[in-house]
Amino acid sequence: MIKHILAVGDSFTYGEELTDRNDSYAIQLGARLSANVVNEARPGSGNSRMIRNVISHVSQWPTDLVIIGWTSPGRQEFADADGVFDIWPGYGGNMFRNDGQTWRLELLDYINQYHDPRYIYQQYLIDVIMMQSYLKQRGIQYIMLQTVMNEYYHHTYYSGMKSLTNEIDAENFLGWPNEGMSEWTQGCRRGPNGHFLEAGHQRVTEKLYEHIRNKCWLA
Repeated sequence: MIKHILAVGDSFTYGEELTDRNDSYAIQLGARLSANVVNEARPGSGNSRMIRNVISHVSQWPTDLVIIGWTSPGRQEFADADGVFDIWPGYGGNMFRNDGQTWRLELLDYINQYHDPRYIYQQYLIDVIMMQSYLKQRGIQYIMLQTVMNEYYHHTYYSGMKSLTNEIDAENFLGWPNEGMSEWTQGCRRGPNGHFLEAGHQRVTEKLYEHIRNKCWLA
């Protein structure tokens, strides 16, 4: 029986642009299962933060199910004296300008010019494999999702990395390798910044619940 759920992810799992964040898919799923949900998703979060939060949480608190809404592989985490931050190729650095952390723009310029997208996607696959192995070792059920599956990194490099992609637990990575949450919610109303809204979160909730029911995790 699922009583304690941890959710990690980016702004889509967080429920960005929803009028009420209690309508986010993780909270909706918890209500449907009568389970407690800790939603550690954050807007702009990279995958390294998600992994760190999962390990920290499950090592301290009872956890029956972990939901991981992976973000784009391009989001990379760095840290300096002002704290931990994520940057990604194509990001303009507005947050750093607004917060007075303009020195970070030098690193952003470097990443924009010299990043290796193949390496970035490879590291993402390794992160997924390591996370699923960690949760299996601890006997914790998990469901993984991708915010957008048909995006640049996956679309370009998936077919050339079979030694890694074959290790992905497709049974518990919903939609792998063809669909993510954005693909599932096509036609659903979106906010000004592109996040799917209430109907989209309901659709993702249904996908999750159906998977849990089919896996017989309800008993």
